[in-house]
Amino acid sequence: MKTQDRKGISLRTKIVSGLAAIFLVTLVSIGVAAGIGQWTLTTFDTVLEENASCYTVQDALKAETRAFERYVRESSQENAQELAAACDAAEASLEALPFDYAELGEERYARTWNLLQGYAGYRQSRDAFLQQTAETDGYVEEMYRIMDMQDYLSEYALRLTQATLEQESADYQEHAQMMQRLPGLYGVMLAAAVVLMALILKMLTSTVVVPLLQLVQASRSIAENDFSGEDLPVKTTDEVGQLTGTFNQMKHAMADYVAALNALHREEMRNLALEKDLEHTRLEVLKSQVNPHFLFNTLNMISCMARLEDAAATDEMIVRLGSMFRHNLRTKAQEITLEEELEGVEDYIYLQQMRFDGRITVEKKIDADPAAVRLPSFTLQPVIENAFAHGLKSCEEGGRILVRAWQEQNRLILTVADNGKGMDAQELAALQEKIRQSEQTGKGIGLGNISRRISMLYQNGGMHIYSRPGHGTVVRFEIPQAQKEDAS
Repeated sequence: MKTQDRKGISLRTKIVSGLAAIFLVTLVSIGVAAGIGQWTLTTFDTVLEENASCYTVQDALKAETRAFERYVRESSQENAQELAAACDAAEASLEALPFDYAELGEERYARTWNLLQGYAGYRQSRDAFLQQTAETDGYVEEMYRIMDMQDYLSEYALRLTQATLEQESADYQEHAQMMQRLPGLYGVMLAAAVVLMALILKMLTSTVVVPLLQLVQASRSIAENDFSGEDLPVKTTDEVGQLTGTFNQMKHAMADYVAALNALHREEMRNLALEKDLEHTRLEVLKSQVNPHFLFNTLNMISCMARLEDAAATDEMIVRLGSMFRHNLRTKAQEITLEEELEGVEDYIYLQQMRFDGRITVEKKIDADPAAVRLPSFTLQPVIENAFAHGLKSCEEGGRILVRAWQEQNRLILTVADNGKGMDAQELAALQEKIRQSEQTGKGIGLGNISRRISMLYQNGGMHIYSRPGHGTVVRFEIPQAQKEDAS
C-alpha cells in the first residue's frame, strides 16, 4: 500500500517536495550560521564593553589621583576645576560598571561591590578634606590618608579588571570550543543537503530522464517502421508513467494501422495486376474473335468480286473496313499523335456515312499541329460512334458532327460536337453516373474507359460532357502536353 501511494504521487509533487526539502535544509543552515555568528558577535561585544569599562575605571581613578596631587601642591582655580572634572569622570565610570550578580558571578560581583563601597567612603573623606586649608590641624595626615585610599581604590580596580579578564577568558574558551564544533555542524548540514540533492537527482533520473530516453529511442524505431520492440515498462502512475502507457497504446495502434495499409496496398496492387491482365485478355479475346489473316483474305476476295461486278461503292467500303481493322490491330501504344488518331477514325467515318446514306456530315477543324500533340489511343472513335448511334441516328437529314482541336498553353483541347437530339438534365446525370461506375470498375470500352485512361495517363487531364435537348451534345477533352526542351 505504501509503495502504491508513493507511485501515485505526481511528478510535480515529487519535484516540489524535493526542492522544498533542499530549501528547508539550506534555510536552516543559513539560520543556524547567522544565529551563531550573531551570538558570537554579541558575546565578543559584551566582553569588549566590560573590559573597556574596567580599564575606563582604572584610567579615571589614576586621572583623579594625579589631579588631586596637583591641586594639593597648588590650590589654584584651574587645578580645582581639573580635579572636579576628574572626580565626575571617575564617578561616571564607576556607575557604568555592570552590577548584576547573575551576569557577573560571585567574584566579580564582590570586587565590584568593594570598589563601589570603597569609592563612596573615599568620596566623603575627599570632599571633607577639600574643605580644609593648609593651616587646618591634621591637614597633612588627612592628605596622606586620602592618598592611601586612592591607592586602595586603584588596587581594587586592578583586581576587578583581572577578575573580569579571567572570567571572560574562561567564557572565551567555552565559546571557542563551540566555535570549533561549527565546521562539523556545517559539514553535517552540507552532507544532508548533498544527500538530499543526490536522492532527488536519482529520483528524477529514474522517473523522468530514463523513461524519456527510452521514449526517444522507441520513437526512432517507430519512425523507421520498426514496431517489433517490446512495450516500455510503466513503473509509475505519474505524468511520465501516463505518457509511457499512452505511447505503448499509440505504438500498437500505429502498428495495426500500418499493417492494414500494407494489406490494402497489396490488395490494390493485386487488383491492379488483375485489371491489367483482364484488359489484356479482353484485347486478346477481341483479336481472337476474328483471325486477321482469314479476315483480310476474305475481305480481299469480296473486294475482287465487287470489282468484277462493277460495284465500286461496295469495293471502297470493303477496303475501308479492312483499313480500319488493320489500324486497330496495329495500334498497341497507350498514347499516339492526333494525326494517327485522325487517320484511324477516317475509315470509320466513311463507313458510317455510307450507312446513313450521307445524311450525316463530319467536319474537322484542327488548329494545332496534329503531328506534335498527343492523346490516348482510340479516343475519337467511341465518341463519334456515340454521336452516330444516339445523337444523330433518328435524324433524317442535316446531321452534323464537328471535330475541333486547339491548344491552350500546354493543354490540347479536343471537342466532338453534334446537333442531334441532345439530353435533358436527368439523362445527362444518368450518363455521367454510368461513366463514373465504369471508371471505378474498369469495365466497358466507351466514354467511361476513355475518361479512366485520361485520368491514369495525365495528372490534370479530364473529360466533360455538355448537352441540351434539341441542341445536341458536346464532349470536351483537356489533355496536358509534355513540355519539350529547347533544342538550343
